[in-house]
Amino acid sequence: MDSDRALSCPQPWRAPDGTVHSSGVPDGKVATVEEEGGGGLLLPSRQARVAAGVVLVILGLVFGGLAAFLIVRGGMPTSLGGGVLGVLALLLLAAGVFALRRKPRTTGILLTPDHVVINWVHPAVRLAWDDITEIRPLGLRIGRANTGLSHNYVGVVSRQSDAANVRMRKVAARFGKDVTCALPMRSLDVDQLVVLHTLTFYLDNPDSRAELAGPDAVRRVREVRFRLPE
Repeated sequence: MDSDRALSCPQPWRAPDGTVHSSGVPDGKVATVEEEGGGGLLLPSRQARVAAGVVLVILGLVFGGLAAFLIVRGGMPTSLGGGVLGVLALLLLAAGVFALRRKPRTTGILLTPDHVVINWVHPAVRLAWDDITEIRPLGLRIGRANTGLSHNYVGVVSRQSDAANVRMRKVAARFGKDVTCALPMRSLDVDQLVVLHTLTFYLDNPDSRAELAGPDAVRRVREVRFRLPE
């Protein structure tokens, strides 16, 4: 990101030294995806697909090695146990390969010209732009020390107060009764400041929301253009 395009960081997300509280190292990319016949801008969420697949494959290999050892050792009970471990190893290997080869789901925060859709939760939360009144940066500190761990959230204040599920409403209640849902930035695979400024830009500029259906929104986010020309 160019220095002249550096995004401002809100106070709730700052550490005592002025730096941004970390939310991990994102490596996802924004993209245009199809949503119910129309396009939308996807701010992708993190997916544990690769890590889970690798773990399953490693466990399968370990169990396979143990199975081979028991079978070679001989004896009816030992061989029977080795056979059971062998079957389990094959199942783990198959599950791991499937997880690694499966096409990633397009989950995250989906921005369409009419709605904001949070679809990494079930059921998905769908909020109309016209009902959203504020995008609010929020911080949740763990412990009382100023230097303690802090998690960053984006709070969505909406007139659709019951749109989120029970679990999301419980998290949002920590920040205020008017917060409809609080989105943890550590769950997203995009820079947290980009997420905040993208949501704020399209909330404040309704005439620009039509571009969310096509590639113009992707270019805007990648080029960090969150100010309209004067």
